[in-house]
Amino acid sequence: MPERSTIATKFVVGDWTIEPAANRMFHLDQEVRLEPKVMRVLIYLAERQGDVVSRHDLETHVWSGMIVTDDAVTNAVIKLRKALGDNARNPRYIETIAKTGYRLIAETSAVETMTGKQQPGFGGRLERLWRKTLIAALGLLLGGSVLWWATAPEETQIPIAERVVDNAPVIAVMPLENLSADPEQEYFANGITEDLITDLSKLAGLRVVARNSVFAYKGSVETAVEIGSQLHARFLLMGSVRRAGEQLRINIRLIDAKDGSNRWAERYERKTTDIFRLQDEITNNVVSVLRVELSSGDRQRLIKDYATNIEAYDLFLRGLDHFGRRSGEASVLAKEFFEAAIAIAPNFARAYASLALAHTRAVFDGRGISRNESLAIAESLAKKAHQLDEKLPQVHFVSAEVAMYRGDYAAALDHVSRAIELKPSYADGYALSGWILHWAGRPAEGLHAIDKAIALNPRVPGVYLLVKGALYYELEQIAEATRLLEKAVEKNPNYNLVRVFLAAAYVANENLDDASWQVEEILALNPDFTLTYLEDVAPIRDPNYRDRFLRDLQRAGLSY
Repeated sequence: MPERSTIATKFVVGDWTIEPAANRMFHLDQEVRLEPKVMRVLIYLAERQGDVVSRHDLETHVWSGMIVTDDAVTNAVIKLRKALGDNARNPRYIETIAKTGYRLIAETSAVETMTGKQQPGFGGRLERLWRKTLIAALGLLLGGSVLWWATAPEETQIPIAERVVDNAPVIAVMPLENLSADPEQEYFANGITEDLITDLSKLAGLRVVARNSVFAYKGSVETAVEIGSQLHARFLLMGSVRRAGEQLRINIRLIDAKDGSNRWAERYERKTTDIFRLQDEITNNVVSVLRVELSSGDRQRLIKDYATNIEAYDLFLRGLDHFGRRSGEASVLAKEFFEAAIAIAPNFARAYASLALAHTRAVFDGRGISRNESLAIAESLAKKAHQLDEKLPQVHFVSAEVAMYRGDYAAALDHVSRAIELKPSYADGYALSGWILHWAGRPAEGLHAIDKAIALNPRVPGVYLLVKGALYYELEQIAEATRLLEKAVEKNPNYNLVRVFLAAAYVANENLDDASWQVEEILALNPDFTLTYLEDVAPIRDPNYRDRFLRDLQRAGLSY
C-alpha cells in the first residue's frame, strides 16, 4: 500500500498555489474559487503537464459516465484560463491546440502532502496514484453536488410578459427512460421521444414544449408538478422503453401537471418493426384523452410512410444522437450514420434532410470542406428529400437555411413558413425565422419570431439567445444585446459566432478590453477566422448594418 505521504493536498501551477479539496487557488494576496468541474480539469491537465490533452480525454476523465459536448469542456477551460489570468493567443498556462485539445505549459510541482511534508518537483507530472486518489477524495467531499453541477437544467427563463399567449393545451413529452439491458440503447429511447415530440408538434390544437427544454430534465428527480410549473406545461407524457432483440415494450403515462394525477396509462408489447404504427397509436391516444379536435390539415400531417426499413431507422436514430452533441467528431459520426441509413433505404427522406442539415452546420463551423461545397451538398440533399416527401417539416427547414446562406431571403422565409405550417409547434422553425429576418434587415419582425420560439422552448437554448442578442445589436439596443449574448456564450462557448456578436456589442458599448478578450477566444478556437471569412458566411442585406458590424469587429481586434 502506498505511503500516505505520496498524496498531495496542494500543488503549484506557475505562480498559483492550488488547493483542490477546497476548490481554490492563491497568488500573492489573491484568492480565486473554482467550480468543482473546473478544478478537476486543472488537476487532469496538471497530471498530463506538457502533453496535448484531447477534449475527448477531458470528457472521459472529468465527466466520466456523462454525455457532454465540446461546449462543456471549452467552458471549463475558459473559466480556468480567466481565473489564471491567462491569454488564449499568448498563453503562459494553457495552450489551445486548434481542433484537438489543450496543453498545460506552465510548470507544476507538489508543495504539501496530507502529512504536511514537502515533496520534490514532479518534473512536469503529478503521480498517477495521487491523481486517482485525489479525484476519489473530491467525490467523497463534494458528494452529490458534483453531479448536480454537471447535470442541473439550464436556469435561463424568459419574463412572463414575453410569453406568447395561446389557449391550446401545453404538453411536454419527457425523455423516455431506457430500461433495456444494454445502456447503449439510450439513443433509441431518445429517438422515440423525439419522434413523439415531432408528431404531436404537427397538431395545431396542441402546444408542445421543444426538445431542448424537456431533455434538460433527463434523469431529473423533480416531480411532475414541479416540471410542469417550470415548463409552463399542463400535461406531461412520461414513460419507458425496453428493447430486447426484436421485442419492444413501451410504458406510457399522461400526467396532469396541475396535481400530478394520471390521466391515461398504457403498456405496449410489440415487435420493433411495428414502432411507427405504435408511435401513431400513442399520438392518437393522447389526442383522444385531451379531446384535441383534429382538422383535415392535422390528419394529413400525421400520415406517415411506414415503408422505412427498421435497420435504416435505427442507424438514423444513432445519427440524431451524435448530431445533437455538437462536437466535431460527433458531427462526422452523425453524417456517417445518416449515409449508412440512406444506403439501406434510398427513399428515406428524413435521413436526407438530416444529412443536409449536418452539412449546413459546417458552413459556420468551418470543419472539413469549404462553405460553398457544404452548401452545394446540403442543397442537393435537401432537393432529394423534397422529392421524396414534400410534407416533411425538416425538408423545408434545411431548405430555408440553404436559401438564407445564399442570400435569397424570400425563398428562405417561404420555406420556413411552410415548415411551421406543417409543424405548428416548431420552436426551431420560429427561431430560424428570426435569424433570417435578422440577416434580411427586419429586426423588429425577427424579435416577434424569436419570442414565439422561446415560448415553446422555455429553457432557452444558447442559439436562441444568440439570435435575440444579434437582433438587439442590429436595433442598437446594446445593453440588452450584451446581456443576452453573454448568456449565450455561457451556454455555447464553442460557437464562435456568439463570441463574434458579443465582441461587436462590447465595442459598441466602448468595452474594448472585454471585446479583445472575446477575439482572443475566437482565434484560439479557430486561428484562421478573419473578417473576410465572416463576410463570406454572414448574409447581411443592409449595407449600413454590415459596415457597422464589421467596423466594430475591427476595433475589437479582428482583421481581414
